[in-house]
Amino acid sequence: MTTTETSRAVHALPPLRVARERFLAGRPLPDGVPEEVLAAWRRARFFGVPHDLKEPAADPPRPVESALLGAARPVLERIAPALGAGNSVLLLTDARLRVLWTSGSTPGLAPCPGLSEQEVGHNSAALALRSRRRAEVHGPEHFLDVWQDVSAVSVPVLAPKSGQALGTLTIASHLCGGRPPHPQAALAEAAAASVEAALLARAGRPEQVLLDAYLRATRGERRAVAVLDGRNRLISAAAERLATPEVLRVLERTAMAARHTDAPAIAELPEGAGCSARIDLVRQEGAILGIVAVLEPQDEGTPGPRPRRLPCLAGSSLPWRYAVERAAELARSPEPVLLTGERGTGKTALARELLGPGDLGLVDAAEDGGLERDLAQWTAGSPLLLRHAERLTQPAVATLNSLLDTHPDARLLITHTPGTPPGPCLQRLLDKLAARTVVLPPLRERTEDIRELLAALAPRPAPGSPPLTWTLDALRALEQHPWPGNVTELAHVVQALAEHRRVSGPVRRGELPDTVRAGAAARPLSPMEHAERAAILETLHRHGGNKSRAAAALGIGRATLYRKLREYEG
Repeated sequence: MTTTETSRAVHALPPLRVARERFLAGRPLPDGVPEEVLAAWRRARFFGVPHDLKEPAADPPRPVESALLGAARPVLERIAPALGAGNSVLLLTDARLRVLWTSGSTPGLAPCPGLSEQEVGHNSAALALRSRRRAEVHGPEHFLDVWQDVSAVSVPVLAPKSGQALGTLTIASHLCGGRPPHPQAALAEAAAASVEAALLARAGRPEQVLLDAYLRATRGERRAVAVLDGRNRLISAAAERLATPEVLRVLERTAMAARHTDAPAIAELPEGAGCSARIDLVRQEGAILGIVAVLEPQDEGTPGPRPRRLPCLAGSSLPWRYAVERAAELARSPEPVLLTGERGTGKTALARELLGPGDLGLVDAAEDGGLERDLAQWTAGSPLLLRHAERLTQPAVATLNSLLDTHPDARLLITHTPGTPPGPCLQRLLDKLAARTVVLPPLRERTEDIRELLAALAPRPAPGSPPLTWTLDALRALEQHPWPGNVTELAHVVQALAEHRRVSGPVRRGELPDTVRAGAAARPLSPMEHAERAAILETLHRHGGNKSRAAAALGIGRATLYRKLREYEG
């Protein structure tokens, strides 16, 4: 039994009728009008709802079949006869308060395609959806004239596992007198509970449905098949060879559009994709879960091996795309560009990509911070990549500042990893390049790129060997890990698994390193702890996850290693 959302107005209906008439006429209201009712009337006026709204001229088509309607229809059809002819109306709405199903009739209640406040003003369905509990609205609490003699009780219908509000179930009848609850409130709650039970009974694992669709589409053949739902991908080896990252992004968008709209699923692949795609929908209980895309090479011949981008540049998330596109835009003009971000975020890889092929000067302050002579001899017209600007000595930074003062159009890319407070010379350089600085996001802020990175970072399998794949549980663990070493740390994990695992099939969560398998740390780590944790992780990766060898390499006992890992896991 849920709690009830109802106003005190039901105890004083005649005075409330007078108050409503005064509100509509713009006259002063009497005392004692419940604030929640007055606020509802004001919202209706703000939304432009006419109080004398009549029934719609044409009843628009109802939404397509859904999981909610499929589970609720048998329940409602059993309950509807108990309401009695001409006494009550039983309504089911979705989460947008569109009426999916209705039965019965009552005087003064005309058919209505939707119950959102923007369309009809205050009503019990909108109140129940907003409050997530049983709600009643009676007579003059409604804004519409046609509902002044109607009482209604609504109960939200919640998803069994997530608790998300899927819609509402409403029973409306002629105006009830006396105190709440509504005479049919218990029936409404029982009906909603039965619908939720039906939803739970019908709920299968969407991942299993997608896997079944993938297996049916491949049928053991070497077909190029991709099954996508906007979050998960199942891609055959043939599709992996055929589909470019751009094609996969188009298919992802197609899957998302199919799940959230009623439009036909059509994938418009980019020009030069080298293949075409036939799209079929994956359904469960009437709801669209994703798509099956069968790829076919175009007639002009099977495309050759697609060029591989630098692995560290893989990713299609909004933060990453913005950073890369901004850096490319700045690099078009012959002026310096500063790439900054945490270690391992891909600054050097992006810089090499931006400078392009050809002769490229490279100096690394991490190897020698005193680069005054190298910088002084550098010809400003040739491209130069300067790594680890934070490690430059003060004289080297002063030389660089002077060079940029005399050659502001130098084709120079600088990478910088924030850490200790910069000295005055380095701060001057950072200020000078502030307008031409791009911050690369850490991996924890673009976890949606991890699946694309996994495919790019995995080494090519040996002939006849399957590519490295991952279970959904392993993918969730990877996406929940904070990745203090960013893409570099992820690359170590992938490389170690590709080289040392002895089992076949997709990588399971239990095969991941302990720190990754356990998820994010429960407390923020200090810079020193981050550095120590990263050193431990890199050593573990280097020794294939063997803790004894890792502890020996670090010069600590195995018990100390376990203790430190537990501390970092919270």
